[in-house]
Amino acid sequence: MQENKPSDLLARRLGIDLFSAASAAFGVSPFITIVDRNKLGAALKRGFADLFTRPHKFVRTPAFLLVFGVYCATYTTANAIDTICSYTNLDNQTPKFLGTTIANMTTCIYKDRAFTRMFGIVAPKGLPLGSYGLFATRDALTIAASFNLPSVLAREFYDRKYFLDYETSQNFSQMLCPAAVQIVSCALHLLGLDLYNRPGISWSSRFNFLAKNYAKTTITRIARIGPAFGIGGVGNRVIKERVSELVFDRQQVGVVATAFK
Repeated sequence: MQENKPSDLLARRLGIDLFSAASAAFGVSPFITIVDRNKLGAALKRGFADLFTRPHKFVRTPAFLLVFGVYCATYTTANAIDTICSYTNLDNQTPKFLGTTIANMTTCIYKDRAFTRMFGIVAPKGLPLGSYGLFATRDALTIAASFNLPSVLAREFYDRKYFLDYETSQNFSQMLCPAAVQIVSCALHLLGLDLYNRPGISWSSRFNFLAKNYAKTTITRIARIGPAFGIGGVGNRVIKERVSELVFDRQQVGVVATAFK
């Protein structure tokens, strides 16, 4: 049997990256779509009722496809950067942070604009520069906590014997980090919104607004980001690992890794 070229094997690994990213995104996007569109309890119930009674129609809606596109693009970017950096013997942390941040922010902007046209009740106004900066920092923190920090923390937990096996440490870290960072990023989120909604008011009034809304908004953001990058992150990694085990044997993986060093 003819041996596969390293470039062919790399292409297959990138195909696995896309498949695992799409699978994870498809799994978490229904929940995120419903939460993004519906903020009230009754509306949430209707959203989940549509999902479970008419799933074939739900997954064809523009709202679902937009959300799926955001997370598929984000996970695909992270996976592909991991693969390419592994084969070129480069550190993946900075490229993955920059790549996933760009992918997530650009697709989120497109999705939010489309949602505003589809579901908004008032015309949007220009976003203040301060809000742009706060939202960008908020999203960068979430991306770093979702794609960079979990692997570092998982190794630390495992080395300190907090977990008996490394996979459990990975899963715990992936679930913890995106949710925990919302404790910090929620304040940036609220201040960005307040700059947009109430321009020109005093900072004491802004801090009162922050204190009043911080707890409930943090809980809401954890409930949304947890599935998106916690459950989704675990699913993406596990699917990628399991499919790779089925497609490649250890010898092939070694050939590719050696060829790209």
